Amino acid sequence: MPLTVVWFRQDLRIYDCEPLLRASRRGQVIPIYIFERSLLHHPEACSAQIAFTLDCLKALDIDLQKLGGRLILRSGNPIEILPNLIAETQAEGIYAHTDCDRIYCRVRDAKINAALTERQMKIRWFEPSASIDELSAYPKYREKWYEDMNEAIAPPPQRIVVPDNVASEKIPTLEELGHQRDGKIIPEGGTEPARSLLREFFDNKAESYYWRLSYPSAEATTGLSPYIKVGAISIRECVQFAKAFTKDPDFRIRRSSQQLISRLRWGSGFHQRFRYMPQLELRSLYAIFDDEGWEFDLALYQQWQQGLTGFPIVDAAARCLLATGGWKELNFRSRAIYSSFLSNLLGMDWRYGALHFMQHLLDGDCAIDHYQWAMQAGVTHCVDKSWTRIYNPGEVAIARCDPEGKFIKRWLPELSEVPTEKLGGNLQIFGYPAPMLDYKQARQKRVKQLERQRSGFRNQENVLPYLARMPEFPIPFARQDFSEGADWFSDRIQ
Repeated sequence: MPLTVVWFRQDLRIYDCEPLLRASRRGQVIPIYIFERSLLHHPEACSAQIAFTLDCLKALDIDLQKLGGRLILRSGNPIEILPNLIAETQAEGIYAHTDCDRIYCRVRDAKINAALTERQMKIRWFEPSASIDELSAYPKYREKWYEDMNEAIAPPPQRIVVPDNVASEKIPTLEELGHQRDGKIIPEGGTEPARSLLREFFDNKAESYYWRLSYPSAEATTGLSPYIKVGAISIRECVQFAKAFTKDPDFRIRRSSQQLISRLRWGSGFHQRFRYMPQLELRSLYAIFDDEGWEFDLALYQQWQQGLTGFPIVDAAARCLLATGGWKELNFRSRAIYSSFLSNLLGMDWRYGALHFMQHLLDGDCAIDHYQWAMQAGVTHCVDKSWTRIYNPGEVAIARCDPEGKFIKRWLPELSEVPTEKLGGNLQIFGYPAPMLDYKQARQKRVKQLERQRSGFRNQENVLPYLARMPEFPIPFARQDFSEGADWFSDRIQ
């Protein structure tokens, strides 16, 4: 009977998992997940997200057992583990989804291709839904996205047969992986909890989601982002579930379901951009922004991290992130205000902000996080832009995003007794820190800087000479601050 290795990465599910389904139809399967040191000890690794991944792996193992199989776990370098596993078991090859999440993932997979070819072994790569292997304009990609989302969801295998003689390591603890819990509450992992959140959203939140999305205290979001990140549920399943409500008799539910689908497409689009511009993990889109350098003040950076800026909406976002991982309350708008403050008003490198976010976000996603940070800093699509969105973090932001002060008072208990209408005013009289900057002056300085930097390439017919290139050595940002090693960091990109 044919035997196929199925390598799980960011697709921890049995539903809508084409590699698993195809392999099970061929014969026996070795479903494997590998704990990789280079990812576990990446500067942007998040302990809470790793804890959540462990929970999702436990759920995946249970799902596989229900089908007669089991999950095989190994720790180490996939470039060594996978060819050796094929040799030991006489498997015919490997099935896996492509993974362009990080530069490391692309380098690793290229090395695996080479290692398998050298030993005359095979691997078949499957494209995840909404991922295409050609460079295309966004309108064409959007059309492809909808086509993929309308395709039938792959059913779970009828049965999984795993050879008895294939050994597995025990699922490790977070501490055994070199991480410590930091107090964040970890949601239950797996496909069924994700589906429950999706049902709960349309039962209880869809009537108001579209209108309350910008209010963090409303907790209007689905809460699905951590599950989508690790692949416990597919984007296609979420879209098809939501699509059924686009014809709901209630206009509010129709509008919210359309908005949710748009947000899911928006996330996929960032991954597609990263596929063909992987340098965005490490650099701004245009070279001038990083070549000229950024300001950096460690004391101010730490105050921003800890929520001590003197601006309540910013400080509440900071503390929410540290306490929860941001997957429910820290919505898009509050993340944007928080990030804009660091890059546009403090003038600091957006990569320091992305680093902090990724270390704490339970739903941290490199492509979305990095691109959004760069976009908020005004260093992405600016060929024909003459304006920059810089959020006013004072009374304007409170009025727009937290008019009742619920979010601020939840995360800043020292302001719990302050009248809501005074939250945007002078809070020093209540013992709150003074604002660390003058908004108007900081904004004016940033606008002038961006205008000068953009003037060198704006409206050029050919902007390619101005784009940042992939660094010769793709060392992660802030790598110098970490002692854990990983063998790929020294590799030169060919």
